[in-house]
Amino acid sequence: MKKNILGIAIFSCMLSLSAFDFMNISGDVGIGYMNHNMVTVYNDSLKTNLAGGLEAALGHGNLTMDAPRSVDSYNALAIGLKLKMDYLYANISVGFPFTQIPTGEDPLGAKLKAIGATNKLDNSVIVDSQIGLAINILKSSPLNFFVGGGLGINYIQTKRKLPDEFVKTIKDPVTNAVLAKELNETRSVAMAGLGINVAVNYYFTKNIGISFDIKDTIYFIPMSNQRYYKGKAINGSGFTYTITKEKEKDIKSLIKYSWANNLALRLAVAFKL
Repeated sequence: MKKNILGIAIFSCMLSLSAFDFMNISGDVGIGYMNHNMVTVYNDSLKTNLAGGLEAALGHGNLTMDAPRSVDSYNALAIGLKLKMDYLYANISVGFPFTQIPTGEDPLGAKLKAIGATNKLDNSVIVDSQIGLAINILKSSPLNFFVGGGLGINYIQTKRKLPDEFVKTIKDPVTNAVLAKELNETRSVAMAGLGINVAVNYYFTKNIGISFDIKDTIYFIPMSNQRYYKGKAINGSGFTYTITKEKEKDIKSLIKYSWANNLALRLAVAFKL
């Protein structure tokens, strides 16, 4: 999935740029900071049972109930690249989060939270991209300003090792024997949305300068949401277990709605070709 999202973003950028004058290219490349917050509101299966219980106890009525809601926050070191040609631009940032900061209630991870599962992440990545239209203000001046906005596509994959205490709860329902000795959780989410990109550029020479780039995107169109577990059985055999709903590997049907915000700040080398 990650390769597909990256492929679409890169291909769209190349296709769009090919329609413009290749002598009018500018951009920046550098490192910075990324903050990603993902809000998920789940469908609540308890509501039906609670309504039935209240009706039996109190009589007929209407029930309104807050749905389970979780917020996952990530802070990451990021690298990024922006290219602009005439009025078209593409900006991509890749972040490497090391921890997950969960708040609220996640029904799928409630048991893990109860036993204090680590929030440390391993080999995790956030790919955030924008493609849109932009202008340069004071374009001929050494100090100029970039303002743009467009479509955003985001992909996040996080991995964490689950504690031995939880792994030992995976038992044979008949013999009560422990069946697994290692388990890792992988979450994979892709979303689309709209965002803005602004930057301040200062050129020391005709072609080289520095840039401070800010990219902020709101994501509200879910594309994919998967959660699966890889581990080793007690005999050493590897296995993968995927959370499903109605035989679908995507867990979007468990979710009432979700949205996310990605903010990327970058200090970069600016260039003109």
